[in-house]
Amino acid sequence: MTAWLVALAPLLGALLVYAGLAVPLRARASEARDGYGQARRLRQQAQGELASLERRAAAWRRAAAAAAAGTGQREPAALRRAVLATLEGSGATAVRLGLRPGPRGASVRVSAIAPYAQAVGLAGELARPGAGLILTRVQFRPRTDRKQVTLDVEALAPHVRP
Repeated sequence: MTAWLVALAPLLGALLVYAGLAVPLRARASEARDGYGQARRLRQQAQGELASLERRAAAWRRAAAAAAAGTGQREPAALRRAVLATLEGSGATAVRLGLRPGPRGASVRVSAIAPYAQAVGLAGELARPGAGLILTRVQFRPRTDRKQVTLDVEALAPHVRP
């Protein structure tokens, strides 16, 4: 029996070393792998958000430069007249226009009711390069009659100062 124990001693020693060292090290390696994967996902998400912010800032700079080069500083009344001229031929009804000058330019809000195709055309006219508006939000909401939509547009006019 002693010879048998002597023969099993290296095997028992190896099992004890494996249980004492290898199993905890594998668990820590698995945790480190999971942590690395999560950090990589967070980095990719942050890079995506940064790219979006950089595109938005670049668009803002281009629009502000184009507006300043093309029209200079405009008065809020001139912007109001330009937006009303765009709205006039659109065929939209129940039109509401709000304009509020601010430190970064004027904030413009337009709400109107029109058939879907006309509402899309109106949003396109407000977004055209010569209008000087940067659209920040466009929303189409169906009406109960299903023939028309409510168009809500929020935009910035960086070249308009109070």
